[in-house]
Amino acid sequence: MEDKKFYGWYFILPSLIGVLIFYIIPFFLSLYYTFTKGISTVQFVGLDNFKELFNNPAFILASKNTLTFIIIGVPIVTMLSLFLSLMMAEKLYRFPRWAMLSPMIVPVASALMGWEVVFGNNGMMNKILVFFSRQPISFFGEDNAMKILILIYIIKNTGYMIVIFTGAISSLEKEYKEAFLLDSNSSIKYAFKIVIPLIAPIIFFVVILSIINSFLMFREVYALYGDIPPNTVYLLQNFMNNNFYKLNYQRLSTAAFILVMGISILIIAFLRFQEKHLDH
Repeated sequence: MEDKKFYGWYFILPSLIGVLIFYIIPFFLSLYYTFTKGISTVQFVGLDNFKELFNNPAFILASKNTLTFIIIGVPIVTMLSLFLSLMMAEKLYRFPRWAMLSPMIVPVASALMGWEVVFGNNGMMNKILVFFSRQPISFFGEDNAMKILILIYIIKNTGYMIVIFTGAISSLEKEYKEAFLLDSNSSIKYAFKIVIPLIAPIIFFVVILSIINSFLMFREVYALYGDIPPNTVYLLQNFMNNNFYKLNYQRLSTAAFILVMGISILIIAFLRFQEKHLDH
């Protein structure tokens, strides 16, 4: 009987070893670079790399843009997907779920070709503007780049989050709704008083997953603009990618460490908030 307790380890051991070798060990090795200078002649510099980084204009710009993107994009994706899920919870399985997930499945290069057709300089939107005697707009230019990137992020992630939300809502016992409807016929009250509190852990999960997916938008930025995007969409991943090419491992490792700590603190805060919410 005791031997059966270890069967689970046989299944997770390959993944655990892979995560350990390719993620955990390299992360702790990179900490070495955050407190040193030089490659051939290594010198311990304490917190000097952090001071230099926080005085770096490129890092400040990248942090500001990344934070702005998360603050705007994540709430929109979460609230929009939750709203649509509440409306179509009982109808999702009549709708092909592959259509909801297709924005996540389509390769970045193929998707960007479609966005170029719509928002490019000679795209559909500018042709419509010209038809109505309006001036064409540079949608991918510096002034509108962040707006378009957030729009791509919303369209790409909303369907995926809807599938998660509707799965959680569909799993709720039907007795909850039947009992509530005995006192009220309001579906809105049922959603706010019963459904949302019951799926609160899933909402927190979607928020965290949306934050993680926001960092994946670097692929779209890189595919559209290359190494040097407009200042409005210069993200932390661009900053770290450029320092990787320059072999500035100290600055790269320091930025990566700050990013990991920031995400970890955010996740811990969400989990603590979730625990207090569930306790009440």
